Amino acid sequence: MNILGINQIPGMLSWMHDSSSALVKNGKIVAIAEEERFNRVRHHRGYPHKSHAYCLKEGGISLNDVDYIAVPYNPYAFLKHPNLRLESLARNVFNMFACWHYKQQMKKQANAEVVYISHHLTHAASAYYCSGYDKANILTIDGSGETESFAFFVGENEKIRRVWDIPIASFFSGGKWQSIGLIYTSVTSLLNLGVNGEGKTMGLASYGKPEYDFSDILNIRTHNDFTIDRRKLLEKYGHLQRKENGPITQEHKNLAASLQHALEKSVVNLAKEAFEYSGIKNFCLAGGVTLNCNTNSELLKQDFCDSIFIQPAANDGGIALGAALEQSARAGDPVGQKLENAYFGPGFDNKYIENVLSGAKVKYRRAKNIAQETAQLITQGKIVAWFQGRMEMGPRALGNRSILADPTREGIADSVNNSVKHREAWRPFAPSVAEEDASKYFQGVEKLKSSPFMLHTFFVRDEYQSKLPAITHVDGSSRIQTVRADQNEKYYNLIKEIENINGYAIVLNTSFNDKGEPIICTPQDALRCFFATGLDALAIGDFIVEK
Repeated sequence: MNILGINQIPGMLSWMHDSSSALVKNGKIVAIAEEERFNRVRHHRGYPHKSHAYCLKEGGISLNDVDYIAVPYNPYAFLKHPNLRLESLARNVFNMFACWHYKQQMKKQANAEVVYISHHLTHAASAYYCSGYDKANILTIDGSGETESFAFFVGENEKIRRVWDIPIASFFSGGKWQSIGLIYTSVTSLLNLGVNGEGKTMGLASYGKPEYDFSDILNIRTHNDFTIDRRKLLEKYGHLQRKENGPITQEHKNLAASLQHALEKSVVNLAKEAFEYSGIKNFCLAGGVTLNCNTNSELLKQDFCDSIFIQPAANDGGIALGAALEQSARAGDPVGQKLENAYFGPGFDNKYIENVLSGAKVKYRRAKNIAQETAQLITQGKIVAWFQGRMEMGPRALGNRSILADPTREGIADSVNNSVKHREAWRPFAPSVAEEDASKYFQGVEKLKSSPFMLHTFFVRDEYQSKLPAITHVDGSSRIQTVRADQNEKYYNLIKEIENINGYAIVLNTSFNDKGEPIICTPQDALRCFFATGLDALAIGDFIVEK
């Protein structure tokens, strides 16, 4: 069956962000893309017109060929767990009728049946069905679903069963929102690190010490014994509010570290409770909070955790995929699979790329060996944009829309920050490393074996910290991506060519975009960003453009 997942519908008053579309055919993933990559609006909210059209085109079908349209939102959830605030009630009633109208419209327009699936279930489905596990604990943690902010499911034999959750609010919550994700967002706001700046808060935490008490702000013992109270945050630490563009003090760093410590402790406790219920040592994680690499790695250290799977679009950008997979499972398609790579977006062949380069009247050359020639540029100290194959899904650049540099060079991180990315100097850069060499450079990788989606941090071994300064964070940590030839042959070959030159099978990898814009999608986007920033070279398809 053809299942189209979309995470917004027209006219909906939604809290969801990162609009996206996904196409699943007979249980297999065909295409996934976030709307922001096409319309160039970061974290776009609203109907995903362009990503929807891309998915259908990639699948070689029209809307008339779609059997189901799966939407990761249950418009009737509020009837079981009503929020009596007038604003929330009005929005929920409006959305219920909007969903009913869209369902009728699609039945007439395309004969496709629209199905609505709860937000946290689609997060769970996006992880479990792609994990390759038969049995797994599934934890979903974000800002908010329809009525909950955390949920625990058990996945077994390609079926998902909800066990318990933490409601976003209840008659007994005293009007406060019980959300792990919103606590993290609130501290990010207090630190004035910008909207969607939670990743910055995580990076800042490494510079501080957990000296502030969060026991009455974020402290989860079990799913029904917890404290989550944003109001206490302002009462206790509102005086630490950082002014816009103001200096970041040690107090700010310590506040971030205290939050990070509270988050890690709370998530580990929730995971331990799940294990004690199921006896299962495999974990699937999803939801925006699970983009927090440090927390994921803290869970991996626990004796009750043997392995963790997190798909690359763990935020709301992945719930269209989860909705499509869950509906495929309900329709009887075999959906269990091991997601080995993240490359389900648009791709462009050499003919198309050369037409764009010629049309733009830029000077370019065709490389005899693109991996080898790019490796030479990188090891010469050049900052190179790397545009290859199909675009990644999720917020991390994973070797097809990346900016690359030599991590052994002192000062190269500052150069990338200042001349290309235009971002805060204290933020860390991540490496991509050949999988078979990962344990040589990093401690603790052996338990996980692979980290293809850059969702875990490990510590750089002492003997390599001074040799790999550009990817070693202030605390010695590094958020790594491991790469195998069967996952991304061209990128793997590039890493090995770098090793042939400088002896290190590792490269600094950051997303191909400028500050404030989404990751690059098309060759046209690539050229624009290349000439607008301090990039030295662009390796695009089999062509190289230099300044």
